[in-house]
Amino acid sequence: MLLGLGLLLVAPPAGAATLAFTGTLGLRIGILPAASLVGAGVAQVSDDGSLHLLSLSLPGGSFGPVSTSIPLTAAEAQSLRFTGIQNLGGVFSNVSGGPPGGGVMPLQGMARICLPFDFSCQSIALILPLTATGTPLRGFGVGGTQNAPGAVSFTLQHAPWTVGQPLLSIHNPATTITTPMLPGGFAHGPASGTSSTAQASGALQLVTVTRVFTSLTGAFPELSLTGVLMLHFVPEPGTLLLLGSAAAAFALAGRRRRRP
Repeated sequence: MLLGLGLLLVAPPAGAATLAFTGTLGLRIGILPAASLVGAGVAQVSDDGSLHLLSLSLPGGSFGPVSTSIPLTAAEAQSLRFTGIQNLGGVFSNVSGGPPGGGVMPLQGMARICLPFDFSCQSIALILPLTATGTPLRGFGVGGTQNAPGAVSFTLQHAPWTVGQPLLSIHNPATTITTPMLPGGFAHGPASGTSSTAQASGALQLVTVTRVFTSLTGAFPELSLTGVLMLHFVPEPGTLLLLGSAAAAFALAGRRRRRP
């Protein structure tokens, strides 16, 4: 039993096809309060045999759907609403190697800043669609530019998810700037080693940003929409069951030895 448990704890899942995960997906507009989605699932992964995580695919619906309204005290807005937020399938590569590792994971749903006196949050609200329809796919966590006319018109410039600092071209396609409002992403294993991410207790953080330019000349002429995806790889249920059974067996053996 001891030998089996030891092998279970130390054997590397070389070339593992799946990893169970739990995680959080945080969304923030500017410096307004953030919305956080809690998720879990099983990711498809590939590694190079030494637990260096090469690629990662997350299933759609791992996070959400969530709708929430956050009241605001600022004079410029009365509330912040996230509606129907849910991730679509995500594909990431070179995620243990730092920049330029990352990839694409779109989000469905809508973010709204409800302006004063618009109690329906419709007529003069700042409405930000997260993922546009059509080909090529554009949107939050994907990349590309969206333009939307209306009572409040806006332009959204998106970046994909990245393990490093997100980069965006603002106005001038030849100019790339960093976005210091976000921390860089990271990938590490249980002992904080970047080469052992692809095992239970490894962790991965990816970040993304969208810059929003609006037609409002007073409040909110320019905003950032940021996302932080945090994943923690956990033992799969079968592994947990085996560990629990072993622990129960050890406890039972201990009680038997204590009996007179």
